[in-house]
Amino acid sequence: MLKIVFTDLDGTLLDHRTYDYSPARPALAKLQEKHIPLVFCTSKTAAEMIPFRTEIKNEDPFIVENGGGIYIPTSYFSALPVETRKSDHFLVISRGLPYIQLQEILARLSGECGMTVQSFDQLTASELAESSGLSLEQAQRSLQREFDLPFTIVSLHPNRSQLEAKVQQLGLRLIQGGRFFHLSCDSGKGGAVAQLIGLYQANLGGPVRSMGLGDSRNDLSMLEEVDIPVIIPNPLSIAPLADELPGGQRAHTPGPKGWNDAVLSFLENELIEKGKLNG
Repeated sequence: MLKIVFTDLDGTLLDHRTYDYSPARPALAKLQEKHIPLVFCTSKTAAEMIPFRTEIKNEDPFIVENGGGIYIPTSYFSALPVETRKSDHFLVISRGLPYIQLQEILARLSGECGMTVQSFDQLTASELAESSGLSLEQAQRSLQREFDLPFTIVSLHPNRSQLEAKVQQLGLRLIQGGRFFHLSCDSGKGGAVAQLIGLYQANLGGPVRSMGLGDSRNDLSMLEEVDIPVIIPNPLSIAPLADELPGGQRAHTPGPKGWNDAVLSFLENELIEKGKLNG
């Protein structure tokens, strides 16, 4: 049976503050040794993901911008949906609205709600770098968005529930990530994960055993689609993910250390019942 690991990045594989992943190196090496696909499922852009994949020698598909797009290396699968488009060395399945449409929608809806927001299209790379801790180069890549619009709410008394209702009426989704709110397609990460699992099954002709790791509500739909959902503790969250996914496994420690222990347990078939992990 093929095992697949789906993972969020910020606050999960990557340290929330430093973006370091070195504590996860043992599990990353074991995944490569066993030829187990590691699929990144993130709010990041393809421009951010491509150099990171090269750095850690990852050659598997990846999901960008909260499920808005699936990037698949050419020749990875023999059968793909007809709507797949070519982009450099990848075949891309677009699942979300174009970025410019999301900008127009957010501007209109926030105005109707009397809410002041600051979205990514209003930021320079240096402003984003200063607020997020990214390097200038990383910030420039983060602004190269296609399917998902991050933003912050500037209003002192925001009418967030009204904004959420208007977004839902349009068949879109408003979710809160580790640092930003995101306006994106309604299927979110979960829809993209489900589609990619289906592609693995169709192309490999066998069952799949999937694991997912995430730390915020942004990851909930992804975790609901996998066989083994693992919650990485997020000490900064005001809405713990465990409250919404009571059946999920729970890592012992935040960030890449907790990620490493959980993945090694998965690979060694040592996950135990009642939401706890060995380690």
